[in-house]
Amino acid sequence: MSAPQPILQKQSPLAAARSSVRAVIPLAVWLATAAALVPLSQAAPSANRSPALVDAQASAVLAPVSGRVITIAVQLHQLVEANAVVARFDDRDVRLRLAKAQFELERLRADMAHAEAEVERASRADTTAIQLEASTEYRRLVSAVEQAQLAALSTRTDLEEARVRMQGAAIETERLTGLVEQGMIGQPQLVAMRTDRDALTKRIEELEGLYDRQRAVVATTTKRLEEFMPGKAATLPVDTALAPLRWRLKEQEAELERIALDAQALDLRAPMRGHVAAIGASAGEWLPVGTEVATVVDATPRRVLAYVTATARGQIEQARALELQRPDASPLGETRIISVSPTTVRVPERFWRDPQREEWAYEVVLAATGQELPGEHVLLASRR
Repeated sequence: MSAPQPILQKQSPLAAARSSVRAVIPLAVWLATAAALVPLSQAAPSANRSPALVDAQASAVLAPVSGRVITIAVQLHQLVEANAVVARFDDRDVRLRLAKAQFELERLRADMAHAEAEVERASRADTTAIQLEASTEYRRLVSAVEQAQLAALSTRTDLEEARVRMQGAAIETERLTGLVEQGMIGQPQLVAMRTDRDALTKRIEELEGLYDRQRAVVATTTKRLEEFMPGKAATLPVDTALAPLRWRLKEQEAELERIALDAQALDLRAPMRGHVAAIGASAGEWLPVGTEVATVVDATPRRVLAYVTATARGQIEQARALELQRPDASPLGETRIISVSPTTVRVPERFWRDPQREEWAYEVVLAATGQELPGEHVLLASRR
């Protein structure tokens, strides 16, 4: 008689599914734990690798006057050369002031001509025959000096106006060149702007030559007046009627100097060669004086700041070689210690392992290798 066979119970589908889940859960938990440990191991510095930051000089370009921005001549992250135009302010106010200065000069010229005629008429009536010739020559020389000063000042006004227009034409030419390269506009508009720019350049050269010649005339006539000796006649007094007009002439010269300085301030220029790290304004925006328009960061890093513990500080001071690496362990080259802080300093927040808990460490200043990028996060590794 054969032995009885065990009775096999048929397992339900639900029970089979539960059994499969129980078998898979431990494996899933283990994989999730391993995956979580990988980024933690990458974020926390190892015993011989400390976090470091590539330090670079940053300079803010500020609005020198209150005004409206008409052009932003750079783009974010663009490499700019020192003294390159970053932005330009509206020049209408400067042009209006130049027009007003020109009007004041014309009125002053007319007033001085009238006053000189009146003084000359009164002088002929009051001066004796002996002093007449000397007085006439003296007044002729004074008039020559004043007319030369007025002519030079008028030319200077025209010159400053042409320079303001030239600055705007140069910026607009650069902008249109970029649009043509992008295929957004055609060549005729760019050619017309270049023609205007070239005409203004020629005009400025002509006015500069004329202004130099007129200043030479002023110097010559002034020297003749200073060397004039009216013989044995008494020293002639300063004409009180012309004194106020001469002061107005000096005031106009000072006003023109102020306008020239304000015109130069319309173009905001990069203080150094570097990358545009931030742009704080847009074309058409009104900015008060002192507003940050852009930030330029030195294109060549000069140093690297590493943050190390007390233990790591001793290790790097005794290390045979120090190397900078990127977080993916790609080497950036060997470096050397420039200085070490005598006490601990606050570590930048980007290096905190716990965002809610500040950290302190020794700051080590290292020489840059030349392969880093400004503001880049790197690691300091030591080799014994």
